[in-house]
Amino acid sequence: MTDIGGDRTPASNHAEPRPLVAVVAYRLADDRVSRWTRGGYGVPLPYIERLREAGARTAILAPGETGEPEELLEPFDGLVLVGGGDLDPSTYGGDPSEPNTYDVSAERDTLEIDLLRTADRLRMPALCICRGMQVLNVAYGGTLHQHLPSLPGLLEHGVPVQDTESLHEVDVDPESLLMATTRERTLRCSSHHHQGVDRVGEELRVSGRSRDGLVEAIELVPETDDDWTRWVVGVQWHPEDTAGEDPAQQALFQGFTTMARVRSTRARDGRPGSSRVVELAEPDARWPARFEDEAAKIRAALGDLVSRIEHIGSTSVPGMPAKPVIDIQVSLTSLAPRDAWRAPLVAAGYRYRLDPSTIEHEFVHRDAHDGARLVNVHLCPSGSRWEARHLWFRDRLRSSESDREAYARLKRELAATHRRDMHTYADRKTTFIRGLEAREDGAPIDRQVAAGD
Repeated sequence: MTDIGGDRTPASNHAEPRPLVAVVAYRLADDRVSRWTRGGYGVPLPYIERLREAGARTAILAPGETGEPEELLEPFDGLVLVGGGDLDPSTYGGDPSEPNTYDVSAERDTLEIDLLRTADRLRMPALCICRGMQVLNVAYGGTLHQHLPSLPGLLEHGVPVQDTESLHEVDVDPESLLMATTRERTLRCSSHHHQGVDRVGEELRVSGRSRDGLVEAIELVPETDDDWTRWVVGVQWHPEDTAGEDPAQQALFQGFTTMARVRSTRARDGRPGSSRVVELAEPDARWPARFEDEAAKIRAALGDLVSRIEHIGSTSVPGMPAKPVIDIQVSLTSLAPRDAWRAPLVAAGYRYRLDPSTIEHEFVHRDAHDGARLVNVHLCPSGSRWEARHLWFRDRLRSSESDREAYARLKRELAATHRRDMHTYADRKTTFIRGLEAREDGAPIDRQVAAGD
């Protein structure tokens, strides 16, 4: 992967693709809505509002649909599991006689577990909220605490059947996707649930806990270093409650939508790609001067936050054909808090794009009036692997004529065969760079190689 914000954006800011995401509904009782004598299916409005605010289109998927999970998910780019009643205790070996269990729906349990496992296999991003996080844990073999008020020493987490909620803090794992998405070590969360994660399921990691030790966030662990598309995040609280006032909570919907948008533009199953067009230009002697002009603007905007600014990507390599976009790597003392650097860069004319796939990268860009990309700015922590690996690759191309020529040939081939599929274009370049890494032990190349071009 190059980066979510750089190569993987659409050709125009004014025609940004809006991914279609499936939101699984729950059954409404016969008397829940006036004059609905036979009940229905529904999703609370705040979930839909927050997803639309993030740029997604939404469609409700109701329990009872027939067909294989692959067929049901085929039209969609992402999956959202929302709150609701308890899972059937039989799904995780719980006590069926627990008196506080409510609104069990075996039909919904089966559908959501099957959809979630299938979405993961298809590398479709998923956001799992409250009950949805519990489904995620159970789907991968985990268990649940069946009634939190029965456990000693816990904070108040709210009781859904009594319509109570609680605001409490959640500490975020600094190495997690949750951190990459929210960029906050501590989140203020709206909570109303009476069950929670007990034993964590296989392939899952804990990414957040409340101060009483209760698991509040989990996520699937990438299978390999290059597996950036496995974005499945579960949170026990309700971010939709406070996302309108709290940017860190809205970032969960924004990060999910970003991953869904990337998937929506990827070529797959015979469907052509629809990402930003790959158009290579011949080497241009003006590229270094354009870098210097942008670097001066960035230094003026960020001041002492900046420890290093470097020209990277193919426009930084003499004689290399490249998309005519200047890629700049900005090393900062810290990427958190996000607004410390985002606000001045936006004020300077750059546009921010959330990258929820890694803790070592943030992204802003500047476009022409017609939407053509002019500059990609990649922000990373000083001393990070992101910083080291991109500088290593640039310097390798600058110093090795044979590698430079081989990379140029590959880029020309890919630009001809994958003109509207930036994802395959980037993946094939990553394979090339892995080959360079294999020939040089200790090369600082990790999962997101070859930033920008």
